[in-house]
Amino acid sequence: MEAEAAPAADPLLGQTILDRYKIVSELGEGGMGKVYRAEQKMGNATRFVAIKTLHPELSRDPQIVARFLRESETVIQLTHPNTIQFYDFGELPDKTLFIVMEYIEGESLAHTLLRGAIEPTRVDKLLVQICGSLNEAHGLGIVHRDLKPDNILLTNRGGQTDFVKVLDFGIAKRS
Repeated sequence: MEAEAAPAADPLLGQTILDRYKIVSELGEGGMGKVYRAEQKMGNATRFVAIKTLHPELSRDPQIVARFLRESETVIQLTHPNTIQFYDFGELPDKTLFIVMEYIEGESLAHTLLRGAIEPTRVDKLLVQICGSLNEAHGLGIVHRDLKPDNILLTNRGGQTDFVKVLDFGIAKRS
């Protein structure tokens, strides 16, 4: 009986993108690509960022490339505190497209809901923040198009629990 070959190591792990983002781990993979955790050196300081890449085969499709670049240019304008912040985007040497965004430790609303119903006062607190994020986007003519519990992250910020971050404007479009 032959031993199965180990999966190939991800070639991006350990690599530095644009001379400033060192990829340290994979956070997840979906139908469109992968998300990595990376370190961004800024002088003697380091901050963590998330880097979302498109699968290489999708990065070769001219329509998808045009859409990705258009969407990246759109969402990078969003600055609401409850919206994930976008920092940078570009193309790797192999033509794989990527976007660099704020790295947030937390739990998705979907995961929170698995534990049971949420109290109405907590729902109100979450909805105010979600609506704030969407209000800014809509004011700029941006429609999210994929708002769901998986794309709402709950974290702690400045002593505030249940601080909302709306994620994945990846299929957003201008209205």
